[in-house]
Amino acid sequence: MKDLRTRQRALGRQAIVDACAALVTERHHLDFTMKEVAERAGVSLRTLYNHFATREDMLDALGEVVNERTRALGQRQAADLETLADFTDAVAINSTIFEQLGGISEAFAQMPLGNVGGDRDRAARTAQLTEFLAAQMPSAPTADANAIAIMLRHLASHRSWFWLTKEYGLTSDDVARLVNWATETLIDAAEHGRLPDPGSATNKPENTRTKGAT
Repeated sequence: MKDLRTRQRALGRQAIVDACAALVTERHHLDFTMKEVAERAGVSLRTLYNHFATREDMLDALGEVVNERTRALGQRQAADLETLADFTDAVAINSTIFEQLGGISEAFAQMPLGNVGGDRDRAARTAQLTEFLAAQMPSAPTADANAIAIMLRHLASHRSWFWLTKEYGLTSDDVARLVNWATETLIDAAEHGRLPDPGSATNKPENTRTKGAT
């Protein structure tokens, strides 16, 4: 009986998170009430509050569910990469996974760049990935390699996938193909001395190549 209650609770929690994701996807903002989420999920408001005391808790859970589902589908992360070919493979794999997740993936990509619904491990993964990409440009000055690596990390991100597919109409295959082309082109250019204007590094991000996670 206890196992049954545990499963029922998990299913109720999942229904609430999926309802929250559906509202975010439809409205493209976070302007909804807990009552609206409860009605969409088919649960009472009291049940919703038994799972999530605040909207922030519910949105955080949405981010956690996305991370769980992407990992379950085989998402490639910085820790999995050893060569540049691994990175280009990861871009293609991850783009497909983002598409497979559907509405909850789109909702997560539209979360504000703040603490609500955020990804607690994002900063560490960003540091690890930009360090990896910068290491593919050993002949380039550190500041330029870092700046290029950060830009490539952004192009390969979940958020970029969302805007390039949903706002601009590219397919997930298009996104993977173009991000990989940009990656290979920019790294090759950096290695052959074709770098951004020297002044472009003046306001560069913190040096993740040497300092690690921020």
